[in-house]
Amino acid sequence: MNLDILRNFEVPLPPLPVQQRIAGILSAYDELIENSQRRIKILEAMARALYREWFVHFRFPGHDQPAAPVGTAEGCPEGVSARQGANQNHPLVASPLGEIPQGWAVKTVADAFVISGGGTPSRKEDEFWTNGTIQWYSPTDLTRAGTMFIDDSSDHITERGLAQSSARMFPARSVMLTSRATIGAIAINTHPACTNQGFITCQPNERVPLNFLFHWLTEGVPTFQRMASGATFKEISRGVFKTIEFLQPPDDLVARFETITAPMAEQVLALQRQIQNLRRTRDLLLPRLLSGQIEVEPA
Repeated sequence: MNLDILRNFEVPLPPLPVQQRIAGILSAYDELIENSQRRIKILEAMARALYREWFVHFRFPGHDQPAAPVGTAEGCPEGVSARQGANQNHPLVASPLGEIPQGWAVKTVADAFVISGGGTPSRKEDEFWTNGTIQWYSPTDLTRAGTMFIDDSSDHITERGLAQSSARMFPARSVMLTSRATIGAIAINTHPACTNQGFITCQPNERVPLNFLFHWLTEGVPTFQRMASGATFKEISRGVFKTIEFLQPPDDLVARFETITAPMAEQVLALQRQIQNLRRTRDLLLPRLLSGQIEVEPA
């Protein structure tokens, strides 16, 4: 097709007032979507800031309640410096991760929570893919979505495809981390699913609940990227990932963090789904409005 043909192509054009009313309808949807996106960013930033305040900078509730005068070493546990006298309830002690509050533990990922990998059923076998109902994620799903939660994958596999590959099912509300090429895309699945081999999937538990785990992973992305290796593309293996040191705060503090951040996360999920519905409705309306199938009455 050349430009002359394109310039002479006839298109139906409604009167300007009708165009303006159509634009107004669609703009209303766009504004609702943008408003929801702003709210999501605020909620995510609040939860991330709280995590950093409590578990990175150690300014958690009660951290600043002194039990001894500043400048005295009397009563300091072994390994605690006198300069920490103003924080005797939670003095900092040496650890493999640097100075951490006394009573906090350092363990490996392998000792903290369960992780799993993924696999890809053969693309040559149609019965592994045709009419598949099992969600199967690839890194592109996460990088394209760019959201905290993800409801569905672009590809689905069958029960036979799952059984005859190294893909493994994991429960809903696990945390998927891309581990090769693009390292550090993170999302929470809302339904049982499996992934290809480009993931490390982390399963929360009572001591490492969902939101705490999500923010620990988010905070650790630079570390994961530094630990990656490979000539063709960078990858952090599950074996290496299991050896990463994990800071385990007291259970009551983690539970308090989860109580505060869980409602924020649920609101993020509700807003994400609202955005999906708004986009779907807008995209259904668009061709009908432009074709005149739906008449636009003056406001």
